[in-house]
Amino acid sequence: MTPTIPSADIESSAPAAHLLIVDDEPEIAESLADYLIKKEGYEVSITSDGEQAINFLESTLHDKTEIDLVLLDMRMPNLSGLDVLTWIREHPDLRYTRVVLLTAAAGSNEKVEALSAGADDYITKPYRPQELLARVKTILRTQQLEKQLQQQSQQLADLNRIAQAVAAKLEQADILETAVEGIHLVMGVELAAALLVEGGKLRYKNLRNQEGGIPVTALPSMAADTGIMGLAFGEQTAVYLNHAPGDSRFVPTSDAPPNYDVRSLIIAPLLVRGRAVGIISGFNKVDGRYTDFDLDIFNSLASSVSEAIENAWLFQRIRQRQQELLENRNTLQALIDGIPNPIYTINDDWELVGVNKSKADELADTADTLVGQVCYRAFFRREEPCTHCLAAHTLTEKEACHWTLNYKGEDHLPREWDINVYPIPGKQASSARAVIVWQDRTEERRLEGSLLQAGKLAAIGQLAAGVAHEINNPLTAINANAEILKMIIPPDDENYESVDLIHQAGERAAKVVRGLLDFARQEQYAFTADDVNKSIRQTLALVHYQLQTTDTLVIQNMADDLPRVVASWEHLKSVWLNLIVNARDALQDLSENRHIEITTRLGQDASHIQVLFRDNGKGMSEAELAHIFEPFYTTKDPGKGTGLGLATSHRIIEQHGGEINVVSAPREGTTFIIRLPVNNGTP
Repeated sequence: MTPTIPSADIESSAPAAHLLIVDDEPEIAESLADYLIKKEGYEVSITSDGEQAINFLESTLHDKTEIDLVLLDMRMPNLSGLDVLTWIREHPDLRYTRVVLLTAAAGSNEKVEALSAGADDYITKPYRPQELLARVKTILRTQQLEKQLQQQSQQLADLNRIAQAVAAKLEQADILETAVEGIHLVMGVELAAALLVEGGKLRYKNLRNQEGGIPVTALPSMAADTGIMGLAFGEQTAVYLNHAPGDSRFVPTSDAPPNYDVRSLIIAPLLVRGRAVGIISGFNKVDGRYTDFDLDIFNSLASSVSEAIENAWLFQRIRQRQQELLENRNTLQALIDGIPNPIYTINDDWELVGVNKSKADELADTADTLVGQVCYRAFFRREEPCTHCLAAHTLTEKEACHWTLNYKGEDHLPREWDINVYPIPGKQASSARAVIVWQDRTEERRLEGSLLQAGKLAAIGQLAAGVAHEINNPLTAINANAEILKMIIPPDDENYESVDLIHQAGERAAKVVRGLLDFARQEQYAFTADDVNKSIRQTLALVHYQLQTTDTLVIQNMADDLPRVVASWEHLKSVWLNLIVNARDALQDLSENRHIEITTRLGQDASHIQVLFRDNGKGMSEAELAHIFEPFYTTKDPGKGTGLGLATSHRIIEQHGGEINVVSAPREGTTFIIRLPVNNGTP
């Protein structure tokens, strides 16, 4: 449904001139008024003295009635015609009103006096009506020309302002809105519109009446070769019609908005680089008729709008190009920032030219802040280049360099980095740049160690399984016979103590054998989906009494939004139990403030869950850490551990596709870090 646009019912035309006759003789005034009305159809008002004339003229200022000419009797009682004329010429709003003085005196003094006071003309009584009418028409014609010149001057001033306003816009929609507002201001029309070509048809882009804008989304498009609009568009020429319904070129269905009656219209094409891209139009001039001057003004407005549209399109293309360049730059920067290795670029003054996100994050800083700083001062707080750095060779010789850097981190664990420096070609021979890429090899070395450890555990497992089976049979006989002897020999017999010692030693050996079998056994795991936090809390419940009796505080920092994990929960509980018991034992040397902190959280990549067991116990040395997961290795006192608990825990975590690592230092406590995959591929 298209919107209805209201229009006036009566065709507008120039109003008749309004005259004021001021004469103290009513018969003369009425006779003159009747003559002027009948001959030319003027609108005439009459007052009988000067005071009434002044009051009447003042009243016209309030109701916006314009008096085009005053026929003023020069000799009147009280206020004379000269007094009224002087008042008119001194009034700021009425001083340009045309005045013709009428007097019975024929002397030249009166004429000079009248013209000196500001009269536009002087007529002596008795006057011939034809002469008076001719003089009135001459004065009104001159006045009309002056009004027309003033109106045209105002149109030119308005055109200049609109052209400047349009040129200042950079968006097409803003340009057309300003142009349509300008059509109302410059041309004085009921309705103004701007149309552009889309898909070979003219479509309304902005439509405005005297009250404001009108929605155009529901207005239909029209053929670009139909009606007077199509003519103006196709021939690229401006045109106006003062009586549109009577012109054969006017097609109401295409040349007018829906349900709008057009009486007159003016159209000008919008040309960009010699090609018509649209039109602007004004419908139904409010005051008078369109003129050739109006057409020139309207054509100039269309030219300004066309230039602004072209500039807007150019600006849009520039903005799109800038956006493309920015997107390409951002893509390149995102690629560099997406590389997890620290990357930065330096010049021959060791100043940072670019820094990727990984390097900036490593320093808890931003790339913008780091750029411009000297690299060795920004990264290492040094006052001279690092001794290990070979970048100077790359900067001077334009050759790539590579070296390896080993050091210990703040956690006392070894770190290993591979560093590569590559020269960047430059246009200026005096300007050298190089890009430096750091690659962390620590994880590779850790994985290599894990593989080596896994190989050792596998070999030991196979050996342990064979040894355990070979020992288990004779050990069973020893333990069984020791039990029988204890039942037969009285407790006070001198041999009872020896038999008891044999039984205790057999039980201890059997415990070691069972540990070996548990470590070596490749048993079937029953995997189900469940909650990690739930399994840890169940394990804590099993050792609650032991922890309480040793005055050990357990701090639980468990995330509530962890995903469910597919695992063999009985095996994982044995891992949790082993780590909790080990942590409890490591705290025995502390007299107070014993605590175990258990943390669960989602990994950074959301593909795994981290479980941390941290104690504030005695910690371990670097040598102890190197063997902590090996079978039979223990840091506990003799007789208090078999050395198989962590080895078995390591195997269980690996069976779940996870990892277990340890961080520790003497007197700084120990932290075991377990990584369990959220989806380990187990059904």
